[in-house]
Amino acid sequence: MSNANPHLAQPPRVYGCAPRDAALAVILVHGRGQSPEWMHDAVVRRFGRDDLVWHAPAAAGQSWYPQRFIAPLEDNEPHLTHALAGLDALSGALCEQGFPYESQVLVGFSQGACLCSEFVWRAGRRYRGLVAFTGGLIGPPGMHREIVPSALEGMPVLFSTWDDDPHVPAQSVRESAQRFAEAGACVSLKIEAGVEHGIRDAEIAYARMLLAGGQP
Repeated sequence: MSNANPHLAQPPRVYGCAPRDAALAVILVHGRGQSPEWMHDAVVRRFGRDDLVWHAPAAAGQSWYPQRFIAPLEDNEPHLTHALAGLDALSGALCEQGFPYESQVLVGFSQGACLCSEFVWRAGRRYRGLVAFTGGLIGPPGMHREIVPSALEGMPVLFSTWDDDPHVPAQSVRESAQRFAEAGACVSLKIEAGVEHGIRDAEIAYARMLLAGGQP
């Protein structure tokens, strides 16, 4: 643990099966004002698979970074760097537990979906998949991004959201999906009618299909 990184102050919650019985390890990232327990109720309990081990980190102060995800990057520093480093540390720990990157899935909601998306984009590694429930890449709309050669090629990615979400513009989700597709990821984009801010049953079904190797 590191005193310099507030997001490493407590270990992640662990849900699901024992690691020795797990087909995949899932990094499960909550949104602003939420908690690992919220994600357990919203995702783990509804997922319906007993061969996954879920690792849910907790943000310091229940927030990974202070401003909106579409704010200039510098407005969310150093918190964003700390949050990304926290996911990297957790991913590395899972490798040491016998789950290579190809056996790890990133799943997040809202601010957590944004953090997962940004982490996977920057990491330059092939993960088993990315599930972004109502979120996208962090930074202003239209921000230039260098594509990491071949790192995302063929990676299953799900972006899902409501068409009138009060916190996350659907256009930002569309743009993020397009960036991942341009980088070679196998992207599914689901934008459906609604103004709420939550995870629909349909989105859980899409994610379950993606982890099973299908195309949502």
